Amino acid sequence: MENNDDPTESVMQSEAFEPRFQIRLTILALVLGLSVEILFHGHPLGISFPIWAGLSVAALLIAAWWGRIRPARAELWLAIPIMFFASMTFLRLEPLTTFLNVIIVLALLAIWVRIFRSGKLIDYGWVDYLVALVRVPLEAWYRPWSILRTSWIKLVGERGAKDPLIAVLRGILLALPILVVFAALLTAADLIFADYVETALSWLNIELLAEYIGRMLVIIISAIFLLGALAVSLSDPGERRLIGHDQPIISPFLGFIETAVILGAVNLLFAVFVIVQFTYIFGGEVNITVTGYTYAEYARRGFGELTAVAFLSLGLIIAMGALSRREGKRRAAWFHGLSAVLVGLVGVILVSAFKRLLLYENAYGFTRLRTYTHVAILWMGILFVLFLPLLIKGRLRRFALAAAFGVLGFAATLNLANVDSFIVRQNMERFIDTGLIDVEYLTRLSDDAVPELIRLAEIASEQVEEEMLPQLACRQAEISNYISRTSWQSFHWSRASGERLLSGVEESFRDYEVKLVDGLLVVEGPEGEQACDRWRGWD
Repeated sequence: MENNDDPTESVMQSEAFEPRFQIRLTILALVLGLSVEILFHGHPLGISFPIWAGLSVAALLIAAWWGRIRPARAELWLAIPIMFFASMTFLRLEPLTTFLNVIIVLALLAIWVRIFRSGKLIDYGWVDYLVALVRVPLEAWYRPWSILRTSWIKLVGERGAKDPLIAVLRGILLALPILVVFAALLTAADLIFADYVETALSWLNIELLAEYIGRMLVIIISAIFLLGALAVSLSDPGERRLIGHDQPIISPFLGFIETAVILGAVNLLFAVFVIVQFTYIFGGEVNITVTGYTYAEYARRGFGELTAVAFLSLGLIIAMGALSRREGKRRAAWFHGLSAVLVGLVGVILVSAFKRLLLYENAYGFTRLRTYTHVAILWMGILFVLFLPLLIKGRLRRFALAAAFGVLGFAATLNLANVDSFIVRQNMERFIDTGLIDVEYLTRLSDDAVPELIRLAEIASEQVEEEMLPQLACRQAEISNYISRTSWQSFHWSRASGERLLSGVEESFRDYEVKLVDGLLVVEGPEGEQACDRWRGWD
C-alpha cells in the first residue's frame, strides 16, 4: 500500500481544489484572521477565546460543506470537548485550569484537522498523537501558498494584466511593507537620515501608522496559517498510515527471562514498601508516633514521589509489553500475571499517596498544588483500572486514547470543581473544625474564589474578619478598575460575577478606603494602612 502522506503530493492535492472553492477558502481564512486581530490583539483573554473557537469549528464545517467534502462522522464529537474547554476559559480564572483549557482546545483542533477526513482516532497510538501535534502546524505553513496563488490570479491577476492602473496600485501595496522595513533600518542606522525621514513624514502619525501596520500583519499572518489549517483538513489524506499499527516501530528484543527478572524485582521492592504502608500509614497514628514521628510529619513526605512512582511503573509495564518477547501462552500468562501483581501493588501505593495527601491537607489545609495532586491521583487510578484489561487483550495501543481521555478528564474535573472556590470551601470546613486558616493565601486566589471568600467573611471570627475585609475591599477596587479599562473581548464571567457579589456586600467594608500610594495599591481602615496582597497593578 502506497503512503501518500508526502508534502509535495499534499500541495498538489490542495491545488486540485476548484478555483472558486479556493477563493472561498481564502476569504474564509481572511475572516478568521480578522477575528484573531479583533478578539486578541491588545486584549486579555476573556469571552474572546470561546468566540474564536466557535468560529474555527464553524469555519471548518462550512468549508467542508462548500467543497462537498464529507468529514469522518465518528470524529465530529470532537467539537463538543473543543467548545466545552473553550467555554471554560470564560468561566474560570485559576491559572493552571485556564492554561490547560487553552492548550487542550488547540491540541484537539490540531488532531481534528489531522483526522477530519480520514478518521481512525480510535487506532491512534502515542506517536500518531505526537505527529499530529507537530506536523499540523508545520503543514499549515506550506499548504496555503498554492491556494493563495490561485486566488490572487483569479481575483486580481487577470484584471491587473488588462488594466495597468490596477497593476500599479497592486505594486504599491506590495512595496509598502518592504519600504517600511528598510526605512526603519536605515533611520536607525543614520541620525541625519532619520531627521529627514521624520521631517518628510511629519504630516503622518507615525505611531498610529506603525500600529495599523502591526495589526494588518497580525491579520495576514493569522489568515495564512488558518488557510493552511483548512487546506490540511480538507485535502485528500490518501492512504495515510498509522505509525506502528501494522507492525511495531521497534521489534521486541528483550528476552522473557530478563523481563521476568525486571518485573519480579520491582514487584518485590513494591511489596516490601506496601507492607510498611499497612504497618504505619494504614495502621494508625500510634504505630507512627512510636518511631518518633508525628502523624503529620510522616504524611507530609512522599505523596508527590509516590505519584511519580505510579506514573513510572505504568511506563515500565508499557515498555516491557512493547519490547519483550513472550512466545507461547505460558510465557504470556507469566508476563500478564507479573504485570497484574505490579498494577495491584501500584494501586496500593496510589491509595497510600492519597491517604498521605488527605492527612497533610487535614493538618495544613488545601492549596492549589495539593488539589492538583488530589485530582491527578484519582485519574491515575482510573487509568490503571483501564490498563490491565487492555494489556491482557493485547490492545495496549488503545491505551494512548485512554490516556488522552484521562488528560481531558483531569482538566474537566479541575474546571467542574472550580479549584480556587474548592480550596476556600475546604479550608473553611477545616477552620470550623480547628479554628486554623491562612487568610493571606486564600485572599491571593483568583476571582473564582470570591463567592466562597464572602461566605468565609460572614462566618469567620472577628479576628479573621478583620484580616479579610480590607483585602475584599482591595479586590473590589481592583476588579472594578480592571473591568473599566478593558474591552468587551476581555469580559469574563468569573470577574464580573465577583464584582457583582462584592458590590452587594460593600457595606461590610465601607470603613476601608482603597487608594494608590507611590505606585502601590493600599487600603486604609480602622486598623491602619496595609498593602493589597493581590494587587497586579493598573494603568
